[in-house]
Amino acid sequence: MVLGADRIVRMITAGVEVEDPGSGRAIRKPLIEGMGQDQIEGIEGTTADLRLGAVYRPVDKARLMRGTRVTPRIEKVMDIAESPDGVYRISGGEYLLFQTVEQVNLPRDLFAYIRPRTTLIRSGIPLETAFISPNYQGRLTVGMKHQGANDVEIQMGFRILCIAFFPIEGEAVPYRGVWQGDRVSTNGEEERPF
Repeated sequence: MVLGADRIVRMITAGVEVEDPGSGRAIRKPLIEGMGQDQIEGIEGTTADLRLGAVYRPVDKARLMRGTRVTPRIEKVMDIAESPDGVYRISGGEYLLFQTVEQVNLPRDLFAYIRPRTTLIRSGIPLETAFISPNYQGRLTVGMKHQGANDVEIQMGFRILCIAFFPIEGEAVPYRGVWQGDRVSTNGEEERPF
């Protein structure tokens, strides 16, 4: 079962109970933070749209071992906070990381699934997405490789993802991984893989 628009809106406006990453105490936060009222009113069906907030480029090698990992150093290419109307030109074959403007705050009894909006797919830019675990709190980062032949211009704040929320039956183990929050990479530093 997937949550409908009415439940999503209610959980944004009334908030949900999540675990504070610092203290472990229960606190209340909107299911999705950083949405404008027009976005909330525009939620339809079973998904909410999320916007492009930052673009990063991996610039170094990775080392992914069972006991340790090093993800590439990254450079920030563009950020909506620094360039609210900025436009980035994506070249064919270019690999980037996109991060959302919005932050999601998942309670223990929900998980989420994100998918690219079809406008990106039609423009040659599929996004690599994942499930979002219960108790994850932060902006979402996805990978993209431009597979088209022609450049694509994309503006900060453009709707790139849709997110759907699913209730969990039974007891879920809450997310406590290293990607909690706005973290994009280990930035060339070694750490444990989980």
